[in-house]
Amino acid sequence: MSWEYRVMKVDGQHAIHEVHYEGDDRAMPKTYSIHPAYPRGEDLADLHEDIQRYLEALTLPVLIPDDFPRSE
Repeated sequence: MSWEYRVMKVDGQHAIHEVHYEGDDRAMPKTYSIHPAYPRGEDLADLHEDIQRYLEALTLPVLIPDDFPRSE
């Protein structure tokens, strides 16, 4: 399973979430984090790298919960 940060619109609010995919198929998101992610790192270099991933998320299409399979 792979993941990346993505902007999601949930309950009328835009936020960055961790989105998980089955394998490397980025066309089919599988799950997302319930709570928005926040930048973090063990040192400033890690924090900078994490923030760069957030900026990349802003260049991708916004996802909504309906973009994910429903669990039965």
